[in-house]
Amino acid sequence: MPPRREPTRRISGNGPVRRAMDHVAGGEPAADGAREPAGRIKPIANPQAPWVQLRNLQFGVQLFRKMIGRTSPDARDGDLVTVYDRDAVVFGTGMLNRASPVALRMLTFGAEKLEEDFIAARIRAASELRRGLRIMAHSDAYRLVNAEGDRLPGLIADCFGSVAVVQIMSLGMFRRREEIVAAVKEVSGVARVILCTDEVHQRAEAFVLPARRDAADGETAVIHENNIKFHVDLQQGHKTGFFCDQRENRRLLWQQCAGRTVLDVCSYTGGFAIGAAKGGAESVVGVDLDEKAIAVARRNAQLNNISTRTLQWVHADGYAYLRQMKSNGRQYDVVVLDPPKLIADREDFDDGRKAYFDLNKLGMSVVKPGGLLLTCSCSGLLSQADFLDMLRGAARSSGRRLQIWRVSGADGDHPVMTEFPQGWYLKCAWCRVLGGAQGAADVPDHPG
Repeated sequence: MPPRREPTRRISGNGPVRRAMDHVAGGEPAADGAREPAGRIKPIANPQAPWVQLRNLQFGVQLFRKMIGRTSPDARDGDLVTVYDRDAVVFGTGMLNRASPVALRMLTFGAEKLEEDFIAARIRAASELRRGLRIMAHSDAYRLVNAEGDRLPGLIADCFGSVAVVQIMSLGMFRRREEIVAAVKEVSGVARVILCTDEVHQRAEAFVLPARRDAADGETAVIHENNIKFHVDLQQGHKTGFFCDQRENRRLLWQQCAGRTVLDVCSYTGGFAIGAAKGGAESVVGVDLDEKAIAVARRNAQLNNISTRTLQWVHADGYAYLRQMKSNGRQYDVVVLDPPKLIADREDFDDGRKAYFDLNKLGMSVVKPGGLLLTCSCSGLLSQADFLDMLRGAARSSGRRLQIWRVSGADGDHPVMTEFPQGWYLKCAWCRVLGGAQGAADVPDHPG
């Protein structure tokens, strides 16, 4: 099982860049360069340029390329544009990128005027929220900007002590990266900012971020979280290098581990495993398929003076390791399942849900009766209801019964806006695993 990260899959379709009018709805070019209204699209009287008019609309922060009906001739990809609905009424302001499947990322709704200084203002507001929640009282590693959750779609910023790592995920944010760096430094007080992205977003958004020259190969920052220290890989870590979203869940798990045996599957750099050991676990095993992550995890154990007699690391696929433990009859008091994002898009939903089902069925089989299973999903397309229903099916198929006593998510530095419910991506079910259910042998071996 790889560490939790975005799957790297090629974007299908018509190549990385589509020219300005390639995707626009039918109609003949008008004298001003825009298209004449097609179908039920009404003409706009005195539009605020640059502008986009939609031919259909589903309310949300992300609007797809197929929804666009017309664009003004002066609209450039990466611009702030006034967005009109097909009735010529202002829908809001968004960042345009016709090269991307997500052609509009909405920043305001209604007639509110948005100025180009919105970046600094919204990063300041994000910082004020974290200070009000006293996030920094428990850790010097926290998420300063949570994309759509802080009304800055396509932008993530995590602070790690004196360094901030900013992940750019849209062309609009790429064009504004200098303003972003300045604002992050101003509100957080970090000494430097490292910009990063990945190939998936660069292909989809048609931009190229220069190679990172501000972090040396192998460079790490040392952070503190609930009296535990962690190395953060600033150069090759997944996403920004550390998953701040699990902070509170790590703390809650550590409190459950004294004197118990613990298995942490998909352990990445050891957040749950090291905390369990520091919390007084009798023994801990951390399993991950990523050799680089395991190497950082070993350094983290040494950083916290944890003996190899207490904590062992295994470089292995999580599914294969669980099958082997089940075959060996090995069981643990506490099992943690924190896999990567197994559902990348709607086309992957059925296969991804089946992968969650298989992982949880295996995980339940190695929990001692009465033991704790902490199982997580970071797939935004898998709702909490779907996640719990999957667990119900996995429990029946495995012949175990689950007593769920808590369902949690990301910590407070990962806020969610109601217009973007996909932002509620992290789901963690805290389960007591009981003995077999009557008639379990007759339950079909599938996630139905």
